[in-house]
Amino acid sequence: MKAYYLHSGSEQQGPFDIEELKTKHISENTPIWFEGLPDWTSASEIDELKFLFPIKKPPPFNANKTTPPPIQKVQSGPESTQQQPIIKKGHDALIITIIILVLVIVGGGFFLANRKSAELNSEPVIAEETYQEKVLTVKEIESSKPKRFLKAGGDYDRNIWGNKLKIHGILRNTATVTTYKDVTVRVIFYSKTKSELGKMDHKIGEISAPRSETNFEMKIENYKDVDSIGWLVISALPE
Repeated sequence: MKAYYLHSGSEQQGPFDIEELKTKHISENTPIWFEGLPDWTSASEIDELKFLFPIKKPPPFNANKTTPPPIQKVQSGPESTQQQPIIKKGHDALIITIIILVLVIVGGGFFLANRKSAELNSEPVIAEETYQEKVLTVKEIESSKPKRFLKAGGDYDRNIWGNKLKIHGILRNTATVTTYKDVTVRVIFYSKTKSELGKMDHKIGEISAPRSETNFEMKIENYKDVDSIGWLVISALPE
């Protein structure tokens, strides 16, 4: 059985069981404690003691008494005083928006003026680029990509037995400023079905000047069952 303690403000009393506690005429604010409570608690806050404090009923309604006037509601229309801060905020927001637009327009004009100035200042730099600088740039490109500017063509002959070939080649150099040397030509052998039967590389000693054609000849051994051959430039060195 649960043991209850109460405190009168000056002294502690108990323990009491719940029947004994009923006879103590405790009030809603009487401090009560029992094992399990962390601290003294008002009697009205303890569930099993709430029956000691029944809910007070309201007094009987008397229709003869004057009904109190209704509470006036705060107007929500445009004339309400509560709307004034909102109007003020909207006014401030409009002013801030106008200031921001002015700053954007001024800043944009300043940016365009500086950009135009920069463009004008950059024009003399382009005009001052020398022809020699342009030539060096083109030469660097042509020197790094010889196969792009060298093409090999021509025709060939077979000997009576067909085991040797003589190539009458033409080396075309389409570069504008670069001369090439140590040009290596790859000869490819094809069957009647255009399948590759083999290939061999040959270096030619002729110098190839820019925008020129250079003739060269090569004698090579032929492959068996060769129907046709072709050749192309695979490497070269700038002079």
